[in-house]
Amino acid sequence: MVPLAALPCHLAVVVLLLAGCQIATPASAPPSPGSAPPRGGSFTRAVPSDAQTTNPLLAADSYSRGYAELHYNAPLVRLHPETLEWDTTYGAAEWFAISPDGRQVTYRLRPGLQWSDGTPLTSADYLFTFEKMLDPAVDYPYRANLAFIAGLQAPDERTLIFTLKEPFCPAIEYTNLNPIPKHIFEREDLMSTPLNQHPPVGSGPFLLKEWVRDDHATFVANERFYLGRPRLDTYTIRIVRNSQVAYSLLKSGEVDQASIRPEDWTEAQTLPTLRTIRYYPAGSSWVYIGFNLRSLLLSDLRVRQAIAHAIPRQQLIERVRLGHARLLNSIYGPSSWAHDPSVPALEYDPERARQLLEEAGWRLSEGSAVRRKDGRELKLRLFYNVSNRDTEQVAVITQAALRPVGIAVEVIGEEFSALLNRTNRTRDLELWVNVWISPIEPHSRYNAWKSDDNATGFADPVVDALFWQAASVPGCRNADRAPLYHAIQRRIAAQVPYVFLWEIEVLSGVNRRLVTNPLTPLGFFYREWEWYWQP
Repeated sequence: MVPLAALPCHLAVVVLLLAGCQIATPASAPPSPGSAPPRGGSFTRAVPSDAQTTNPLLAADSYSRGYAELHYNAPLVRLHPETLEWDTTYGAAEWFAISPDGRQVTYRLRPGLQWSDGTPLTSADYLFTFEKMLDPAVDYPYRANLAFIAGLQAPDERTLIFTLKEPFCPAIEYTNLNPIPKHIFEREDLMSTPLNQHPPVGSGPFLLKEWVRDDHATFVANERFYLGRPRLDTYTIRIVRNSQVAYSLLKSGEVDQASIRPEDWTEAQTLPTLRTIRYYPAGSSWVYIGFNLRSLLLSDLRVRQAIAHAIPRQQLIERVRLGHARLLNSIYGPSSWAHDPSVPALEYDPERARQLLEEAGWRLSEGSAVRRKDGRELKLRLFYNVSNRDTEQVAVITQAALRPVGIAVEVIGEEFSALLNRTNRTRDLELWVNVWISPIEPHSRYNAWKSDDNATGFADPVVDALFWQAASVPGCRNADRAPLYHAIQRRIAAQVPYVFLWEIEVLSGVNRRLVTNPLTPLGFFYREWEWYWQP
């Protein structure tokens, strides 16, 4: 699950987003008028890392959210892929309304919703899910985003009424619950139940049938999916940690979709069996190097600035992405309406890096290649995800770039789950390379910057206050909210908790016979239950 915008985007924003996309040619001709798309067949997708859970309340990474959204998928509303407005067309609610004073949001469920075992899916399931989100015994990663909600009532089986503490612009975003089944989980410990890996009941278009860790997960069509049985029979996620191997499997037809490496892009465009797609999505992905500000070696702003100045970001884009990326300087990319293009960049300047290190008291003694201060060497560990070749290259090139300015870096690769545990729990590190998937709704980044409750250790009460001020602007117009997010970006960038690197241009290959959804600002991975194979 990638969080998305809570309010309609202006048409101009949508036009700008579309301008950042290269619209792919259609997968194939649509069915002739009056004929139904064919049903049947299997789809296999290659991804570099496995999920940790199928429980949407515990999914803290994109791979787990992907599994969860296949198996559990009855959100109250969905985002329209072209207008980016909340829409009930494909949601579990038949309508929703915000009260005139902005302090109440009401949803009315469609009639006849069911879990895959035939049990009615009712407001009680949404209420149960919300209560578990608030339960301190449950490690729900986005609990801070629910602080604006005063309570939730379910007066009957089809009605949900959220009461807000005050008007809140992303209210639809965060009240848009995707439930887990009360009748299955009400007697389970959500943190330890094996049902998180082997769920017996779901609501999504595809239901988990088999999960072989670090190999594959196979989902089968849900006959009771509320929007109708999917056209595909099975949906398999295959774990292929090596991107070169994934591309080979895509070319041979063993997988039907995979990301394409920049070095393979030119060849991929010539293959008759593939449809190639490239775009910058509204919910962008971007790469960064994180600093652990709790480390004594990195507590001095000048050291962090020096590291940023020593890293050749444009050179990294050319070497790692072969130009398929664009520079990023803040927590919101150019596709976001909250983006501030005036945020100052720490440009590549090794000489300035040396000056800053000298000012911070880190000296090079004669014959030594590593700076010292108070008898301690400036040696840092840089962790990366071994399943992500781009982050590995970033780590190695960064190691080489910091050596000439007197900083020694040890590069350490870890499995993604271990890296998440290190950054989010043990905090036993100095530097790490990772990727954020940016939500469209800018308030969703609050969880990553909330004082004393984030991976970097960044803390700024002014930033905390600005996030909430921007989320409660009277009238909720994006144009009125944007200046506050600009201020947030400038304050965060000034403290250099990250070296912002680049926004990724998505490069994807799909079997040409597979008819997917059209490319929009959301990409093309939406409403997969509509996909089908063209004969």
